[in-house]
Amino acid sequence: MLSACEKPHVEVEPGVSLELAERRAALISDINYQLALTIPEGQDEDIEGSIAISFTLADDGEPLQLDFREDADHLHEVIGNGEPVAIDFRDEHVLIPPQNLRTGSNVIEIGFTAGSTSLNRNPDYLYTLLVPDRARTAFPLFDQPDLKATFELTLTLPAGWT
Repeated sequence: MLSACEKPHVEVEPGVSLELAERRAALISDINYQLALTIPEGQDEDIEGSIAISFTLADDGEPLQLDFREDADHLHEVIGNGEPVAIDFRDEHVLIPPQNLRTGSNVIEIGFTAGSTSLNRNPDYLYTLLVPDRARTAFPLFDQPDLKATFELTLTLPAGWT
């Protein structure tokens, strides 16, 4: 039974509900994404990636929802603060359990296959615009405009690309 002062956990549902966005905005700050993508030579080959998401968390009492609108088989590994996490993927969200979080600084690492919905691929180049609500179709992250972050991108490209 919940006490009158305790907030219930935000429901896991597709998309980013106003309730989820407001809850995350109240709890999460100082976000940095270190995204690495390996671009294969073949235009139809999968793009493999990894991301390290660093952030400050105000309260570690509930599961953390990261947005990723792809199939579950696109997730290969999740590590929460240095410890392996069983992959819990529901309704477009990677869930990180409270036992893999801490109040203060956190790092979540995820190995994944990038989604192709927002990645525009041609034989000689790749680009994306990542308009609102589309970044989560390419890689796991907090896909809401009021959670500002710094971003580091590392690309491993086919020989001959510049």
